[in-house]
Amino acid sequence: MLIKKVKINGFGKLKNKEIKFKPGLNVIFGPNSSGKTTLAYFLLNSLSKPGNEIKKYEPWNHFEFGGEISTDEGDFKVDFLNGEFNSLVDRELLETIGFIMEDEKLDTIKEKDAFVISYMKKRMQKNEWGLKLTDAINKTDEYANEIQLCIENISKQISEIDSYIDSVKEKIKNYNNKISKKNELKRKSEQLKQILEEKEEEISNLKREYIQEITEKINSLKTERDKLNLNLKEYLKFSKIDRDTVSQAKELLETIEVLENNIKSISSQLEELENNFSSIENTLNEKMRNLNIENEKDLEKVNLKIKNLSLLKKLYDEKKTKLENILEENPLWKLFTENEEIIEEVEKQEAIYRENQAKIQNKIEENEKVLKKLNSSIKVHKDFSFVFFFAAIISLLLGFVMRNINIWLFFGAAFTGFIGLFETILWRKIESRMDEVKAEIQELTKKKMIRPTYLSILKDYNLKSIKELRQKYYEFIEWKTRKKEYNQVSEEFKNLESEILRELKDFNLGSAAQIIDSGIAYLEKLYNDIQKLLLSKSSIEREIAKLNEELERMKAKREESFTSLNKMLEELKISIDEIKDFENIYNEYLKIKETITKIDSEIEKFENILSEEIYPEYIMSKIYETEKLRDELNSYEKELQEDVEKAPEFSEILENLKKRDELSRKLETLKGYYSNIEVSKQILQKNLEEYVETYGKKFKEEFTKILLSITNEPLPLIVEENLSVRLNINGEKLNPNEFLSAATFDQLLFAYKIALYRTMSEHNLPLVIDNALIRYDNTRLQKTLEILDEESKRRQIILLTSDERLKNKFKEALILEG
Repeated sequence: MLIKKVKINGFGKLKNKEIKFKPGLNVIFGPNSSGKTTLAYFLLNSLSKPGNEIKKYEPWNHFEFGGEISTDEGDFKVDFLNGEFNSLVDRELLETIGFIMEDEKLDTIKEKDAFVISYMKKRMQKNEWGLKLTDAINKTDEYANEIQLCIENISKQISEIDSYIDSVKEKIKNYNNKISKKNELKRKSEQLKQILEEKEEEISNLKREYIQEITEKINSLKTERDKLNLNLKEYLKFSKIDRDTVSQAKELLETIEVLENNIKSISSQLEELENNFSSIENTLNEKMRNLNIENEKDLEKVNLKIKNLSLLKKLYDEKKTKLENILEENPLWKLFTENEEIIEEVEKQEAIYRENQAKIQNKIEENEKVLKKLNSSIKVHKDFSFVFFFAAIISLLLGFVMRNINIWLFFGAAFTGFIGLFETILWRKIESRMDEVKAEIQELTKKKMIRPTYLSILKDYNLKSIKELRQKYYEFIEWKTRKKEYNQVSEEFKNLESEILRELKDFNLGSAAQIIDSGIAYLEKLYNDIQKLLLSKSSIEREIAKLNEELERMKAKREESFTSLNKMLEELKISIDEIKDFENIYNEYLKIKETITKIDSEIEKFENILSEEIYPEYIMSKIYETEKLRDELNSYEKELQEDVEKAPEFSEILENLKKRDELSRKLETLKGYYSNIEVSKQILQKNLEEYVETYGKKFKEEFTKILLSITNEPLPLIVEENLSVRLNINGEKLNPNEFLSAATFDQLLFAYKIALYRTMSEHNLPLVIDNALIRYDNTRLQKTLEILDEESKRRQIILLTSDERLKNKFKEALILEG
């Protein structure tokens, strides 16, 4: 493959850049950060599938990401933004043998990718000896295929003969089965005939027994029907009676019964009401005697007297309450009598007490403010004293340690100690002042808690405030005013009492003052009771009259119903008891008729069974079984009449068996040939594999030769079968990356990749070197360039470098500006 030119529209820092290449060696010089590595990765990603590093080269503030590459195979466009790329070369193969990058960390210890080793093996197969072995293997495959074809043809013929023999066997087997089956059918047919005879005899017996049973049932039902017809004659007269007339007669009977019950009920109610009337009248006469009256006409006068007594009683109670209030005294009345100016004295004491309390509270608040100030001052002086004492101790200790300045430190310790002592004295003085202030606050609090004298007075008389005391004083003044009216009220009270007692005396209730309340209440209750009794008496009289009217009406209706009932009984010619029980008698008549109808239906059903020969389930199942056996016997006889196909000829079978034996011997011989060809093929295959596996030897020779031509001294390197490279130091296989210098490792990497390409020279891939020769010394650089000159005859080389030595050596080098 030959790269002719690249056109980069946008890739990393390269934008709108076009570079042309020639066959052989192309040197491109550029300082650091000029875009050499960017160009190398553009070549890699435009020839093969893009890798993960493509994201790093997406240009900023540029709408294109890609370009175009021209090779001897054609022009190919790449657009990484839209996923448009090429797969001209396998990426892993191109990276392995077509690119050498600066600071590349190729791990030569690990086994190389399988595709590289596979390419080497294919190349080994294409030389003279490899081709001969491959051709021999192909020939064995052809012979094996021909023999396999013969084996398949013979196997097919044997299979056809086996199929024929199997079909003959099947025919013989079928013939034998049919003969056996016919014999079995004959035996079964004889058995079935015998079973059928037994079944038919059993069915005949069952039918005879069933017909006899049905005949007996018919006779029994006819006898029962005759008896019922005799009983029916006794009920014939009831069947001719009009049922509506009977219903009317029954309704009259029920009406008479209801009327009888109502008459009894009303009679008992009348008796009870008369008893109650008599009791009320007795109670009323007794209560009227208690009021000193003989009849109801005097009751209104008594009512007026009782109302007058109630009014007098009301006035009497008012006067009595007034007298009790005048006579009632309060312990405070004595206090107010002894000292009428007590209110003014108490109010004066209260004012003085409140003023003193306010003064004490103000003094306490002032002392609390002083206390807060002293407390904050103590904290400051206390903290300063601790700090200065601590500084004095530190200075004293340092004075013992640092002898060159110990005098100054001792002086500092004394000075800070003195200040600390001064602060402590101040702190203690303020503390003593705080104690004095606290004592003063406690004293003031005690004074504040002392109760005044006026509160003791209020407490003694269960008063809560001076306002309540003042209210009591107003009551005291009212009491004094009322006391002056006492004599007048007392006289009025006595007059009322005398008048009430005179009135009560007319009712024989005595003349003592104690009976005034109970006597008047008694008279009111007595009057109310008489009123209630009079109302009850009047109500009972009306109810008695009403019930008497109802009783007479019901008796008349009862007589009328009796007359109508007797007339109906004469027409129907039946008794009252028969009327009452008519429904049962008529139902019995209907029941007998229904039973006779059912019996007739049963007799008809049984006669139909006999005439139409209808048999029960158990007989029909026997008949069905017999029919089934008869069908089975017919099928057996039909099968016995069928013809049996003849068996195949024995001579034909013998001829096919001989032919199969002959073919089997040929098949065994061919299988032996096929097995020997397979063994031969395995031997040739093994020889080819052993030959191909020598690719490692060729790679090692090429690698050692290139590396020795650069370094001019052998290195203790080992190339293993998996192409891994290791350093052999004192019998240990070590990683060369860890023990070789960076420049030597770069030369090892260069030799490794050139050797890989030469071993796989069937792939004409360009070689791109990205500043990988920068650490070479002049001698080794010159030898490397000689190798590259020889290599450029095989393939195109693109050398990207920032080495001034190469710029000076190759005047025609393309300059890539940073």
